[in-house]
Amino acid sequence: MKNADDILLSYLNSETSYQSCDLYVLKLANGAIYRFAAYDNDIVLGGERYYHNPFKFKRDQIKLQGAPNVDSLGVTIYAEPQDKLGDKAFMKAVHDGSLDGSMLGLYRAYFDDNGCVGALHLFFGRCEVSSAGGLTVKLTVKSELQGLAAMVPTRVFVGQSSYVNNGGTVVASSTEQSNMLIPLKPSMNVLLQV
Repeated sequence: MKNADDILLSYLNSETSYQSCDLYVLKLANGAIYRFAAYDNDIVLGGERYYHNPFKFKRDQIKLQGAPNVDSLGVTIYAEPQDKLGDKAFMKAVHDGSLDGSMLGLYRAYFDDNGCVGALHLFFGRCEVSSAGGLTVKLTVKSELQGLAAMVPTRVFVGQSSYVNNGGTVVASSTEQSNMLIPLKPSMNVLLQV
């Protein structure tokens, strides 16, 4: 389910056809934020300007997974030699690692005759450069929840007690009267005292 403000909800419920475009927010690891619009003109939304002319974007469908897997989005960026990311040519910046650790947000903006009505947040994730060459950069944007997709067993318990080194072998402390077993993957399990 996507959240939208009342103005956008009213617009979406009352109109039969929409004019819309994709908005991209690229946040680099160094904190720099760049905003782009896949549209013919710059767009102002929430006091921020989304620029239409530095790069051209093409995206795939968002791949949503129901199993323990990472939702992802494929984005292709087409850049001219004069296009820059900060003070570097875009392709040089990509090859120098400027996109390493960056995050990309995708929004869908809607318009009426007076301008931009609002935007829906569609996707946000960490960028991985799949390929870069010529005038094209292909990104795989993986959901910000990608760490939750790690396959960890659910019913594995690890003993927590004092350990000592006994002649090169690590053994449980002989002075400890009880051990605590805790789940390797925290959940609503009960701790057992043995």
